[in-house]
Amino acid sequence: MTAHVIPANWTTAFTPSSMLLVGAVLAIVYAVYRRALPKPIPGIPYVEESAKRLFGDLPRIAELQKVGRKPADLYIETARLTKSPISQVFFLPFKRPMVIVSDFREAQDLVTARCKDLERGAFNNETFGGVTPEHFISMNTSDPRFKVTRALTNDLMTPRFINEVSAPEIYSKMRHFVDLWRLKAQAADGRAFKAYEDLNFLSYDIITAAALGIDDSESETVQHLRSLHSDFHPRSPSEVPTEAEFGFPDFAPSDLMESLLTLAEAVGNSFTKPSPRLFHALNNLRPAMRKAWSDRKRILQQHIDNATARLNREGDNFKSTAALDYMVAREISSAKKEGRRPDLTSRRLHDILFVYLAAGQDTTHSVMTFLVKQLGAQPKAQSKLRQSLRDAYPSAAAECRQPMLSEILQAHVPYLEAFIEEVLRLNTPIAGVSQQTVRDITVLGHVIPRGTSLLFLNEGPSFHGPMHPVAEESRSESSQKHADATLGEWVDGAEFRPERWLRKPRGDGEEGNMVFDPKAGPFMTFSLGPRMCWGRRLAYLELRLVVTLLVWNFEFLPIPPKLDNWNTYDLLIHKPCSCLVRLRNALEA
Repeated sequence: MTAHVIPANWTTAFTPSSMLLVGAVLAIVYAVYRRALPKPIPGIPYVEESAKRLFGDLPRIAELQKVGRKPADLYIETARLTKSPISQVFFLPFKRPMVIVSDFREAQDLVTARCKDLERGAFNNETFGGVTPEHFISMNTSDPRFKVTRALTNDLMTPRFINEVSAPEIYSKMRHFVDLWRLKAQAADGRAFKAYEDLNFLSYDIITAAALGIDDSESETVQHLRSLHSDFHPRSPSEVPTEAEFGFPDFAPSDLMESLLTLAEAVGNSFTKPSPRLFHALNNLRPAMRKAWSDRKRILQQHIDNATARLNREGDNFKSTAALDYMVAREISSAKKEGRRPDLTSRRLHDILFVYLAAGQDTTHSVMTFLVKQLGAQPKAQSKLRQSLRDAYPSAAAECRQPMLSEILQAHVPYLEAFIEEVLRLNTPIAGVSQQTVRDITVLGHVIPRGTSLLFLNEGPSFHGPMHPVAEESRSESSQKHADATLGEWVDGAEFRPERWLRKPRGDGEEGNMVFDPKAGPFMTFSLGPRMCWGRRLAYLELRLVVTLLVWNFEFLPIPPKLDNWNTYDLLIHKPCSCLVRLRNALEA
C-alpha cells in the first residue's frame, strides 16, 4: 500500500484569518442568494414553491410546455391555483414580481377610471422597442415623442378613411381570395386542406392594400392563384381518403412579407425572455434578422418615394389611396408649418408604417384562423349566420351574386357582429394587457409599489367562467361608485354562444329585432382606456368583410376527428397549431 504524505504546510493553510475570510465569502454569497430570491408583495397570493427559486415561476413555464400548453397559460394557472382575483409571479433574480389581475371589473376600473396611475412600462417598451423604437407602441404616454409620433397617424382610423380608402382595397383582395378557395375546394372535393398559410397571405394582402395601396398584381393571393392555375396538377380526389388531408404545394412569400414575419416573430420571442433588451441586442445580429432589416428598409422606402413623387406630380389634385399617402402628406404639411425640410427617410416614418403592417397582419391572421375553425365546429351558428346574411342582402341572394361593398357597409347584421365578437372573446389573440404602476396604488385591498408590472388577463376568470369572489369593500372608490354599471362575468364563458351579445332594443314594449350589444359582458380583446388598440376600427371592418364573403360563398364542414386539433401556441399572439377547412359551395346549397 502506498502511503500518502500530507505536505507540511497543509495545516498552515487553515489559519484563523483564512477561515474567517472563507466564512465571510460564504456569508456574502448566501446574503446575495437570499437577496436574489423573489420578494413577494405582502398579502398577494403566489405559488409558494416559486418563491423559493432564483428563477421563480420560469420552471413552471417549462413544465407547461412539456405537456403541450402555451407559456401564457402560466397566468391563468396561477389564478386557478391561488383561487384569487389577484396573484403574483416571479421571473428573474433581483426583479419585482408581476401582479396578475384576473377580475374584469377591477381591470376595467384600473385602465379607465384610474389610468393616470399606470403607464405602458419598461417591459412593454423594451419588447417592441427592439424592433420599432420610434413608434408610439414603444413609448409611455408621458414620453414627449408620443404625441408627435401619434399625430402622423391621426387620419388613418377615421370612419371616412376606413370606408373610402381601406374598405374598397379589402373588398377587392377578398374577392380574389374567394376565387382561390373556390379552386381549392373544387380540387379537394370535400376533403380538408390547410388554411393557415392562405389566411396568412390574405391578412397580408389586406393590410398592405390599406397601408400601401398595392395593385392586385402584387397580391400574394393573386400570385398564389396564378401558380395553381399554371403549375398545379392535383391528384384525383379518389386517390385521397375522404378522412385525409388534401395537399397543395407551398407558396413562398414575398421579401416584404418575409421581413414582416421575421421581425414580428422577434417581438414575440422577446416577450417570453427575461430581458427583451438583451434578447433584441443579440438576435438582431443573426443573418436572417439583418436580411429582414435590409429588405424592410429598402422596400418601404421605395413605397415612400413613390408616394412622394406622386404627391409632387399631382399637387393640389393629389388624392390619397392608402395610409402611406396620408403619412407622407402630413409629414410634408407639418414640415412646411414648422419651417423645416420634410424627413421622408426617417426611422420614425418607417417604424409607424411597419407597425401598421405587422400588427394588422399578425392579429388579423390569428382571428381569421380561429374564425374558420369555429365556423366548421359550430354548424348551427354557421347556418344562422348565413341566413342572417341572406336576409340582410335580399337582392344579392335573389340575383345569386356577391353582396356589393356599398351594401355591406350600409347594412347592420347583429348576428354577424355577435359571431365575430364571440370568436374574439373565446379565442382572444392576446393573453392579457400589461401596464406598469407610476405610483404606489391599492388594488383589491393590496398596496402595489410604484414600478410594478400589472397583467390584466383577457381570458380565464370573468371571461371564460365565473370570477373569484371579491369583497365589495376591498374595491376602489371609483369601482364601487359604478358597481351597477360595471359588467361582471360570463358564468357560461367556456361555451361558444354568439347570442350572448344580442338583446332586445330598449324602448317602449321592448319590441323589434334583436340588436348587437358590445357591452353585454366582459371583453378586453382590444384593451380599454386611453391606450385601447389603435387599429380596432380597421380590424372590425376587415372581419365583417371577410366573414360576410366567406360564409356567403362557402359552407364550412366539420373537420374529421383524426385531423381536428385545437391546440394553440403563442409568442405575442395566440394562434392554432393546426388550421384546416373543408368547404362546399354555399351558393349551390
